[in-house]
Amino acid sequence: MILTRSQGQRLVQIIKLMRPDWSNNPVDKILQEANQGDGIPAHDFEHALRAAAHYATMTEPNGGYLKRTPNLYTVTGKHWDATAPSNSTHMKAKMPPCEDHAGQDAHTCRACRADIMLGDRPERLMGKRLTRGEPTQPPANWKTTTS
Repeated sequence: MILTRSQGQRLVQIIKLMRPDWSNNPVDKILQEANQGDGIPAHDFEHALRAAAHYATMTEPNGGYLKRTPNLYTVTGKHWDATAPSNSTHMKAKMPPCEDHAGQDAHTCRACRADIMLGDRPERLMGKRLTRGEPTQPPANWKTTTS
């Protein structure tokens, strides 16, 4: 769905009202970029509103917000599928799996995110196989060496 200017402005304001901590994030630019491509994966504007509320208010088990930024709102995902009307023709989520961590989506893999935060994985390898170079071979006499 391509948003009209009015719909885009309203959606930006609603998202920022739901999540004041996102006021420094460029929600308008995120929506503009999506509009310049294929649009957002919504059936209609009401679906976009429900998905925004679902995305912005998802919580972790400890009660904190699950989504730290609005960056993935425009990407197909569970927030679109869970809020779609029964007759929806919206673009269904087909998230690729993480190449390193089974059962995790590539774009939202928590294990990759932890690796990135620890400095063990570059951000560009989120959801991708982390190759660690060639394994080092032990010395020929490794079983007999003592320290």
